[in-house]
Amino acid sequence: MTCLRIAAILAALMLSAPLHAAEPLTGRWATDASACAGHFFSAGPSPLVVTSYAVRWQGESCRIGRRYKAGETFYMEAFCWGAAGERSIPVSLRPQGQRLSLTWDRTARTELKRCQ
Repeated sequence: MTCLRIAAILAALMLSAPLHAAEPLTGRWATDASACAGHFFSAGPSPLVVTSYAVRWQGESCRIGRRYKAGETFYMEAFCWGAAGERSIPVSLRPQGQRLSLTWDRTARTELKRCQ
């Protein structure tokens, strides 16, 4: 095999892998403790929930599609379904210790704290 073919195979494997390498991202994140106590289907504020294959926030449940990391920020295409139907949205997550900077569907950046 040529070096180029090996590099292409490695790149494909890295892009298809779940967020295991990004374990600091997995968990529940919210703006405050009251939102941490919320649930996905509750009327009040709910936390951002990140797993190795999905994200949930503000009434939308999404499967993580394409993803990549640039610097310390993780970018992903999320395939979501909610009250508005099905759609694809961009999501970016930047962990900073016990904090997470979130940009959801090109909205203003939101700072979240890890739920205990």
